[in-house]
Amino acid sequence: MLCYLRKSLSASTVLAAATIVTIGLAGPNSILAQDSTSQATKEQPPTQDEFPGSEDFEKASKIRVTSDSRDAYEEVIELCQSALKKGLDEIDTLEAKRMLATTALQRAQLTIEEASGRQIPGNRMAKITNEALKDLEIAIEADPKLFDALILKGRLHVLRTELKKGLETLEQAQVALEETVQASKDNAEVKNKLSEVLVMKSVLRQDADERLKDLLKAIDANPENERAVQQTVETLINLGRFEDAEETIRKFLEVVPENEYAIRRMVTLQLQEEKLEQAVEFLNQKIEATPNNSMLRGLRGNVLFAQHVGVNNKEGLQAGLTDCDKALELDSNNLEAILTRAKIHLALKDLEKAKKDIDTLEAKRPDLPDLALLRMDIAVQEKRYADAIVDMERLVQANPENRMLLLQLGSFYQMDNRPKKALRIADRMVKADPSDWQALRLRGDIQLALGSHAQAIEDYNAAIENISKDEDDYSGVLNNLSWVLSTSPDDSVRNGTRALELALKACELTKYSEPHILSTLAAAYAEAQQFDKAKEWATKAVELGRQESHGQIEQLEQELKSYEEGKPWREKQDVKENPNKKGAGDSGIDT
Repeated sequence: MLCYLRKSLSASTVLAAATIVTIGLAGPNSILAQDSTSQATKEQPPTQDEFPGSEDFEKASKIRVTSDSRDAYEEVIELCQSALKKGLDEIDTLEAKRMLATTALQRAQLTIEEASGRQIPGNRMAKITNEALKDLEIAIEADPKLFDALILKGRLHVLRTELKKGLETLEQAQVALEETVQASKDNAEVKNKLSEVLVMKSVLRQDADERLKDLLKAIDANPENERAVQQTVETLINLGRFEDAEETIRKFLEVVPENEYAIRRMVTLQLQEEKLEQAVEFLNQKIEATPNNSMLRGLRGNVLFAQHVGVNNKEGLQAGLTDCDKALELDSNNLEAILTRAKIHLALKDLEKAKKDIDTLEAKRPDLPDLALLRMDIAVQEKRYADAIVDMERLVQANPENRMLLLQLGSFYQMDNRPKKALRIADRMVKADPSDWQALRLRGDIQLALGSHAQAIEDYNAAIENISKDEDDYSGVLNNLSWVLSTSPDDSVRNGTRALELALKACELTKYSEPHILSTLAAAYAEAQQFDKAKEWATKAVELGRQESHGQIEQLEQELKSYEEGKPWREKQDVKENPNKKGAGDSGIDT
């Protein structure tokens, strides 16, 4: 029996077959018949004995078409391996290898799929991945360019924390994919896979520059790959390349203009870099394009809050409030907008509206971390310091190494007339970091409240040495040091000349707009025996204080009266520890 050939017969074979028909007609004794028979024998197709694997390959082909199960996969793999071992012609060899590779890959995929979503012990998972890796080795040996098999193998090595093997395998997958892309440049699916492989490779890189190189190639392969963009942006930020990070986001937004990650990350990055005006302009453009986007409105409200809260610009804060209201009109479940609106209400001293928003947030998201901070802010404004301390102590217990929380807790203790507890926190923070100007300032303020002026001056001087001149609180540190140098009853610590120098600088930084800093300037002039100047600035402090309903207006008026009488102002606090107000979590704080 002639073997079944998948290829077409050659032209010479067809001619030979035609000659055989002629022999039958001419008769066996014909010379033509004898010659033709000899030629036909030479041109006949090879027999089954010459390609003995054909029968196994035929069986594999039939099973492959009619069945799709693990048993079928196993039989197809065994038959293809047998056929290749026995021998096939050139075309069937290629087909058998292709079938073997794809079937082995499918069985590996099935093995992993069956294990996914289940709780599997470590030793069992190792066995499962071993089985899948064996199949993938079969697939890759049959077809070294089968990139799907290489990708899955690389993933499994990473899963097994075999990172070196994983990286090597993914590099092979990258080469195979790049060759395929070169062959068919318009194949978007292959480009997407190449992009994902490059992202996977980047995660395994120890060197940041190598990681970045992979990520940039990933974006080049698929400019819409959000994961590649995210990791590129974060890598650039970690390297301090903020401008490059912004540029990466901008290019991505040209391709996917409404991508939420990119919009949010751009705004966050600009806020971190204090590019508040640019953040507003960026969101203006986005809102102009999609005016009914609740997320964009909420984001702009938050940026406007950040831009204007520090300078207490009520007009700017009101603009942020309008954005939040619009965001919630478009989407009543926009929690971010509710949170920002609560903060703006607090900044505008509208505590009742702030409380209403906080109640809404507590009903919708009681686990929201910002809620405790909002409650504390309200408690402080209502002078319920003990209540604020309760919430802050809970936060500190959950985050004992968070210096900002510790600093705030120390401030709350001080406001609640518990300077000794505050001092223990400040001492601990300064001991851990002697250059922390915020802890130094806190300790200076506490020492001042306790009447320890020499120690307060020492801490304020250290804070000034370590604080950046661009810090908003720089003027506050200058002011406090000037005050104690001007008003201390201790002759050995007063220094009118330096006090005046510091007060003038603090006033300049605040544009002569803060009543308490104008009060300090007046005290410094009085200490320098320049009482006309002292009265001038004390009068302005009182006038401004009345306009702003300043909480210490009575003291401002008493200071002015003292200067009118030709007397410098003297002040020495001696705050006693308040033992009666203790927060619920107080005993758990190690101070």
